[in-house]
Amino acid sequence: MKTRARLLRLATITGIAATAALAAASPGGAAPGPNNAITDVPGIEVGNDTNRAAATGTTVLVMRQGALVGASPTGGAPGNRVTTLLEGTFQDSLRTPIFAIMLNGGSIFGLQAACGVVQWLQEQGLGLRFGNQTIPLVPGAIIFDLGRGPDGQAGQDVIPKECANGYRATSAARGGPVAMGSVGAGTGARSGGVKGGLGTASTVLPDGTVIGALVVVNSSGRPYNPDDDCVLYTLWLEQDNEFGSTRRPPKGCESAQTATSTPPGQATTIGVIATNARLSAAQVQRMAEMTNDGFARAIRPAHQAGDGDTIYGVSTATPNDTPGSAGADGTKFGAIVAEAPDVYARAITHAILSAENLGVAQTYCERFPNAKCPKGPKNASVVAPAPRSSPPTARPDAGGVPTAPIAAGAVLVLLALLAGAALVRRRPGLRTT
Repeated sequence: MKTRARLLRLATITGIAATAALAAASPGGAAPGPNNAITDVPGIEVGNDTNRAAATGTTVLVMRQGALVGASPTGGAPGNRVTTLLEGTFQDSLRTPIFAIMLNGGSIFGLQAACGVVQWLQEQGLGLRFGNQTIPLVPGAIIFDLGRGPDGQAGQDVIPKECANGYRATSAARGGPVAMGSVGAGTGARSGGVKGGLGTASTVLPDGTVIGALVVVNSSGRPYNPDDDCVLYTLWLEQDNEFGSTRRPPKGCESAQTATSTPPGQATTIGVIATNARLSAAQVQRMAEMTNDGFARAIRPAHQAGDGDTIYGVSTATPNDTPGSAGADGTKFGAIVAEAPDVYARAITHAILSAENLGVAQTYCERFPNAKCPKGPKNASVVAPAPRSSPPTARPDAGGVPTAPIAAGAVLVLLALLAGAALVRRRPGLRTT
């Protein structure tokens, strides 16, 4: 009897240990920042310029103290500027602090908005210094949104002269809550047949490290699963009830209205993943690369041959470090890149839930009205909701992460108990009375 009890006790301990290991592997202890936005990362401000008539616009991130920036273009047809310079090998040769990143609509015509960003930075004295000269280097990426406005205007006909849209977006940059949905570069965005837009999210790790994301969602892939009741792919990543009442459509995909998918070659999702952690140039680039996992969690398929998907990585703590200097240790960097993809995926979800139709495409919430999306202002300037003070809770309708380790551990405990009981029965000569 004592032997049997010891075996069963060992089996139980094994299951409990497995549960603890699973819980440790989950993002426990992480929670959104005060604005649940990329501006929670110290040193980052965001500004938008929106052209609703043409369904296009500009979004600019400003880092007044400078930042170390890397990039990961993963789509088959990227449209960007000053991207090669951001590779870790170049940044480890000549450290180049970056003071702004531009995300823009207008396809190739939208790249000219960068001259307005450069002008504003130069007026502020922000840029690379060569003697008496200030030279702002502005990385940027574009999405295809031509002809999506209510009047069908093409981008080259409506982009203001003298780079005014880039200048206005940069001069409007502020900290605090960030406008989301059909605003800035997300104004004319579409995503897999529904309206896309601009989204943001953040997470604060237990050690105080802040990770933030800002995304312009203009994808060919869908943000929802057509093989699973058309539920959003990323509801299970929710932190602190940030998606509100949104749920799996109880009528599934049958509740969908007819929608037109995004044609090949007219899709690109671009964004930024940022942290206040001190990283090396190679780590910043690696963070951007690994954040693509979050894209693939939120949108399927991702990174198609005709897409221009690009993610910029930012560390606001290391703009002026000596080239080649060490960054975070392996444990800290591992925690950052484990969480960064989820933050990016949550930002994508906010873009979808905050979108406004504007005559571009039905929103997800219009196409699936039974999904019970949270009601917000219909003004293309929905701001990131402030997180609740209560701890994260599971979503029973979306398989929330907080319950996953517990459920898996319970299964392991049960299996271990059954295995122990079987061992007791099978051992020859074992006394059980």
